[in-house]
Amino acid sequence: MPKKVIIYYTDIGKNPSLDNLDVLEEAEFVSENLKKLGYFPRILQFVYNEKRIKSEIKKINPEFIFNLVESINGTDSLAYLAASLFESLKIPYTGCPTKAIFQTSNKLTAKEIIKQNKIKTPKYLSLDNYEKINIEKGEKFLIKNAKEHSSVGIDERELVLFEDRKNIIEILKERVGETYFAEEYIDGREFNISILGNSIQILPIAEMKFNNYPKEKPKIIGYRAKWDKKSYEYNNTKRNFDFRENERPLLKNLENICMECWKIFGLRGYARIDFRVDKNNIPYVLEINANPCISPDAGFIAAAERAGLSHTKIIKEIINSLNTNPNLF
Repeated sequence: MPKKVIIYYTDIGKNPSLDNLDVLEEAEFVSENLKKLGYFPRILQFVYNEKRIKSEIKKINPEFIFNLVESINGTDSLAYLAASLFESLKIPYTGCPTKAIFQTSNKLTAKEIIKQNKIKTPKYLSLDNYEKINIEKGEKFLIKNAKEHSSVGIDERELVLFEDRKNIIEILKERVGETYFAEEYIDGREFNISILGNSIQILPIAEMKFNNYPKEKPKIIGYRAKWDKKSYEYNNTKRNFDFRENERPLLKNLENICMECWKIFGLRGYARIDFRVDKNNIPYVLEINANPCISPDAGFIAAAERAGLSHTKIIKEIINSLNTNPNLF
């Protein structure tokens, strides 16, 4: 019997953005490696229509679903609906369960859970909490979108740091209904840490280096730094895996925080956690990505390659961590 698999990927629409186009490469990458493992994959766009999805799954009757759905109807915070549907149909699928995707896809929800567990995350102001939050002298804030990832909303306009409380609140009020918030800018270093498999393997830690950045330019991974290959930001932001021996305590601290976050949010299969580290070597969790990009040029794959894993081995490890327990949410 052929081992059939459905690869569901994000509905990218008629005029996809650069970050959405990347999911096509991701789906092809997964498909190629599934074939090497003896599977017969079918790549399908996930258009949220319960009747249609049920019909597709029933017709193909896959052993499992490889879940590459990062947003639904153009909204990242709805991505959990795909996992929820797979669970309701009792179909095994890759990646994190519904609850983890739901909690981490809203940055403010994730930040509150992180804070409740006594893990540091940058201070933030939103229209719901700004009356309770004080801004200390010297603190600067970055305007961010609470429900979109891939650095959506962090473009050249948002690469401005704000210090004046009144100004911040006015900007948030201008964007009422768009779930924006102001996050404290941690002036320091940025790290991306990828985690893989049932054994919870923390892959080699990557630091994002901001080369040749003018002193006045904030060192931030914005949309252009991630996706626009012709931009200054993309060409001067480099990933580094090499660290000095005296940095081992910091790296170990980052690993320990990753393990805590993995357990707190019930992550599974694979995930990525982003950090800022201030000038006193204190780490702050920026974001938890429960469905990180695994296209060939993505940071996750770069970290796995650094660990000596072949592309086929990466996919095999993800499959070994299938969600098989229905109704997790």
